[in-house]
Amino acid sequence: MPYCSNYLQMQKIKTIKQLKAEKQQLAQRRSELEKAIKYDWRDVKESLRPGNVAGQVFSTLTGKNEKQEADSLIAGAVSKIAARVTKKLEGNLQTKVSRWFKK
Repeated sequence: MPYCSNYLQMQKIKTIKQLKAEKQQLAQRRSELEKAIKYDWRDVKESLRPGNVAGQVFSTLTGKNEKQEADSLIAGAVSKIAARVTKKLEGNLQTKVSRWFKK
């Protein structure tokens, strides 16, 4: 926050040019703060949606957070896919080896 030092020092404004610069900095700072408030308000509204509240309650009750649940779901899906592919490859390998020994 580059503006804090200006407020703590309370520099005297001696010219119109300095006044206009300070006014511009204050307007910019106000704009940044309004934007931050807007994003914070959006986050609060998002967290208070019924689906999100229910998810937070559920994750609190189960002791897992949403990221852990998503990670475990993804890991489970990848594990199942890998098992299916391995089983299919194993079947193909058995067929090829049995053909090779029959020759």
